[in-house]
Amino acid sequence: MKKIVWAAAAAAMLATPAFAADIPRRQPVADTVYVPAAPAGVWTGFYVGAHLGAGFSSNFRNDIGYSLGGASGFFGGLQAGYDYQINRFVLGAAGDISYGSISRRFVSAAPTDVRATENWHGSLRARLGYAVQDNLLIYATGGLALGQVNARELAPAVVSQSRTLTGWTLGAGGEYKFTPNWSALLEYRYTDLGRATYTNLSGAPRIGMTNHTIRTGVNYRF
Repeated sequence: MKKIVWAAAAAAMLATPAFAADIPRRQPVADTVYVPAAPAGVWTGFYVGAHLGAGFSSNFRNDIGYSLGGASGFFGGLQAGYDYQINRFVLGAAGDISYGSISRRFVSAAPTDVRATENWHGSLRARLGYAVQDNLLIYATGGLALGQVNARELAPAVVSQSRTLTGWTLGAGGEYKFTPNWSALLEYRYTDLGRATYTNLSGAPRIGMTNHTIRTGVNYRF
């Protein structure tokens, strides 16, 4: 009887490693990859701000041959708007008004002496942006443009006239939040103000303006 018990015990001991080898082993669990969530409304809200800029390669177009291209000058003004953030996309509406000294003078032996000056310009625009980082926004913008252009004739007569022109503007830029409430911006825009007739000037020329601008500024976000 003892021999039978010892034989059974030995058989059980020998079978244990084989049985253990048949048990499925637990597979290692891969490390969880952390994906940061999109910022929750970092850019949502109203803002107001101020800007400075320069106009270059601008053109006071006309239909009687004044050479008023290559105009340049500086300007400054105010802006305001509202942005709404959806994940990393930012939709917004913006408006601005600027005053400056973008001008060009034409003198010929006719004699003709004319100076065209943009007194102010403004816009009402839509913005579509993408938050590359939580505090860095890149965007495209476009919409209605307005501006007042003064044409002053010094020869053959001394007359002047100002007209408010309407057209469109399109551009792109970037905005960087350096505090929770303050941001800095850099923006390029092309503007076409169309043309209007200046009946006070000799020949009643139709004068308009196309404008390239670079502006920088700051916004305070509520």
